Amino acid sequence: MLLSFKPKWYNLIKDGSKIFEYRRTFPDEEIMAYMYVSSPMKQIVGKIRLGRKIDINTWKEKYKDDGEVSERIDEYLEKHTYAMPILSFQMTKEINLETLRKFDSKFVCPQMYYYLENYPKLFEFIETNASEIGKLKVNSFDKISKEDICRQEY
Repeated sequence: MLLSFKPKWYNLIKDGSKIFEYRRTFPDEEIMAYMYVSSPMKQIVGKIRLGRKIDINTWKEKYKDDGEVSERIDEYLEKHTYAMPILSFQMTKEINLETLRKFDSKFVCPQMYYYLENYPKLFEFIETNASEIGKLKVNSFDKISKEDICRQEY
């Protein structure tokens, strides 16, 4: 999968402070995604492993007696339906938009995401050129607190 992010979200994932990705629609299985970061970066910069999606409404029920968390959840439900745990993050060698378009002149940046399996040559090009660099960062979900649910800065 190729998943699009704004630079702000990429930086929060990279530093480990963002541990859930929120989307309106998303596949139900655990998935690995290459991260395309939009303007001004305009490049693939890493990959993440996302866990199975969580319906945010289940949190609404769980935290119904906590007004602060319930309010945050309600705000998120205006734009999002699911939260996916960010299981891990791995920096990769950058592939900029210009390089992607040289490889495939029809390359279009995803608005949200698309499956690279539908584009086997592009998938192979990205896998070959987005080699892993740095250390794999793994997030722990053993002790999720209410502060981790629908955090305001996300």
